[in-house]
Amino acid sequence: MATSFLGAQLSVKQVKVASKVDTRVVAATVPKRKPVAKKPAAKSAPSKNKWTGSSSGYDSAKWYGADRKLFLPSGFLDPSEVPDYLDGTLAGDYGYDPLGLGVDGNVEKYRAFELIHARWAMLGALGAIVPEAINSFGGSNIPGAVWWQTGAVQLAALNGGGDLLYNGSIPTLPLPVNLAITVAAFAFLENARKSGEEINVPPIFPKGPAADPLYPGGDFDPLGLADDPEAFEELKVKEIKNGRLAMVSMLGFAVQAGVTQEGPFANWSKHLADPFGYNLFTVLQSGERTPSL
Repeated sequence: MATSFLGAQLSVKQVKVASKVDTRVVAATVPKRKPVAKKPAAKSAPSKNKWTGSSSGYDSAKWYGADRKLFLPSGFLDPSEVPDYLDGTLAGDYGYDPLGLGVDGNVEKYRAFELIHARWAMLGALGAIVPEAINSFGGSNIPGAVWWQTGAVQLAALNGGGDLLYNGSIPTLPLPVNLAITVAAFAFLENARKSGEEINVPPIFPKGPAADPLYPGGDFDPLGLADDPEAFEELKVKEIKNGRLAMVSMLGFAVQAGVTQEGPFANWSKHLADPFGYNLFTVLQSGERTPSL
């Protein structure tokens, strides 16, 4: 028994020696290779917009579905109190319809109206501020730079015998000409949007199917904002939220014009210069700024 145990120990030692010898021989005969760097495990990259290159941070549950954000925080509004027709499928649906406008089942039609008005308001808010700001900072002499004076300037150009030069400075088209150009341009674009057909534009704009009349894409998306479907769903929410803000802004611009007889940029700059001396309350209390609406 002792002999067999001793033989077993010897055999184990012989195997170890042989393995060492074999390893040295193999290492001497096989050429050395550079270690191959292991590739890291692939990670799911966040959705990115192809135009901006930024991460969309898309979270559908935040803006869509039954668990989306509502116009009142939890505790003040129970999801069961939200109307059934506001089911979270539309962008910017916060369950808010105090007048019950969607009871008649025309929510989709009203959304189209809201979105078109929102886009108009965003353009209008930009057009109401930028010319007045350029006139103030750039020392330019833009006729009718204050938005609520623009129509009067164009009518004056018309009454002046069709002279497109007003006040000896920048050309101003008469009001009927402006209206004709605007109506023709938007009638063409709206017809193309509703029919789902691509408009005939230079080939620098990519072509694409116009599946949704409200978001036709293709020629209507030359910047490729809808290239990433997930980021596009979030952009829809941002668009309608900014559009709603712009509609309220245009209403505010109209009230300001009636009360202060100034443009929004003049009101804003005066408030920044003296926040406590020029604000809503001081304007309403001033004898010189009596509301005229």
